[in-house]
Amino acid sequence: MSSDKTRFHDYSHALEYDRKAARSEIRAQLVPRLVEALECKGNEYVLDLATGTGRLARPVAQHLKGGKIIGLDEALAMLRVAQEQKDKEPIPGFVAAAGSAEAFPFRGQVFDRAFTVFALHHFSEPLLMMREALRVLKPGGRFVILDPVVVTPEESLDQAVHELINEILRRGHGEHFHYYSAEDIQELLTHAGFHIARAYLHTFSVDQEGMDGIPTGRHWLEIAEQIQKVSPEFKQRFEEKYFRYEKRGEKAHIRGKFAFALVCGERT
Repeated sequence: MSSDKTRFHDYSHALEYDRKAARSEIRAQLVPRLVEALECKGNEYVLDLATGTGRLARPVAQHLKGGKIIGLDEALAMLRVAQEQKDKEPIPGFVAAAGSAEAFPFRGQVFDRAFTVFALHHFSEPLLMMREALRVLKPGGRFVILDPVVVTPEESLDQAVHELINEILRRGHGEHFHYYSAEDIQELLTHAGFHIARAYLHTFSVDQEGMDGIPTGRHWLEIAEQIQKVSPEFKQRFEEKYFRYEKRGEKAHIRGKFAFALVCGERT
C-alpha cells in the first residue's frame, strides 16, 4: 500500500480532509453538476464509490425520497467520519460499507445509479473498477465519474508534460497514481462496456495564495515544484496549459486554471 493510501486510514487525516472539503468553492460548484448528471427520480438505490467521509453522498441523498445511498470505501477511518457526523444531521438513507474498488461486495444489477468523485486517479485497476460498476448496475443504470484531468495533448510537448505529471505523482503516491484526460476517461468507460451518455469539462480560473479550496491541490503543487526543476521548456508549457506557481516567502501564489471532467456512462 502506498503512503498516500495509508493517510486515508488515519482518523485525524480523515477529519482534516473533511474540513478542507467543506471549504472548497470549486467542490460546491461541481456538486449540482453531479446531481444533474445522475438524474435521480427519488427512489433509486445509489452507490457512492470511494465515498470517503460522505461529503458528496449528502447532496445526492437529499434528492432521494425512499431510496438509499451506499457509501463504499476501503478506508475505515473515512467511513467512521462519514457516520459520526457530530456537527450535522445524519445523511438520509446513507449506509456505509467497507470494501475494495476492484471487487464490490454486492451482487449484480442491484443499483440504479453509481458515482465516484475525486477518486479515479487513486484506483490501481480503473478498468476493473468500471467493469464492477457495470456489473452491479441495472440495465439503464448510470455511472458518473468526476475527477481532475490533464489537458488533451495537442502536440508532442503536451504529451511529454502529461507523462511527466504522472511520473511525478507516481514517485510520491505509488505506481498506479494517474491523472487522465477527459478523453481517456471516456475511452476507459467505453472499453468497460458503457455507453457515454454525457461528458463535460468544467474549468475554473484561480488567482490566489496557496492551494486551499482546489480539489487535489496539494498534488498539483508537488507537480509545479518538480516541473520547475526539469527544463525551461517544460516549465513554460506547464504554465501555459495549467498554472503559474510563484514562491513568495513561505507562501505560493497560484494563477491559472484547473479542469475537472464529468463523464456519465450508461449501461444499455
